[in-house]
Amino acid sequence: MKVVIKIGTSTLTHATGQLNIRRIELLVKVMSDLKNAGHSLVLVSSGAIGMGVGKLSLGARPADMPTKQAAAAVGQCELMYIYDKLFPTIIMWWRRFCSLGMT
Repeated sequence: MKVVIKIGTSTLTHATGQLNIRRIELLVKVMSDLKNAGHSLVLVSSGAIGMGVGKLSLGARPADMPTKQAAAAVGQCELMYIYDKLFPTIIMWWRRFCSLGMT
């Protein structure tokens, strides 16, 4: 069975905007169990701006486009770093996905 998992800002962070590592670790464990059970997984991860807001200690989601883009750039790097540390196969999939021009 193909399982699509959508992870967004409210799942990735605490109400303070800081990373919720415990929740992400739990999600990685659940996804690993699903994969080990023979399911095909598709991870859809948004939340780059939210992650960037927390990482940059902005305090609130930016309203202007340049600051949103900066927060997203920082947040995307943070997301990939976290996924790389907690679930190495995700980063390999992401690299293959990007090389196919599917982003």
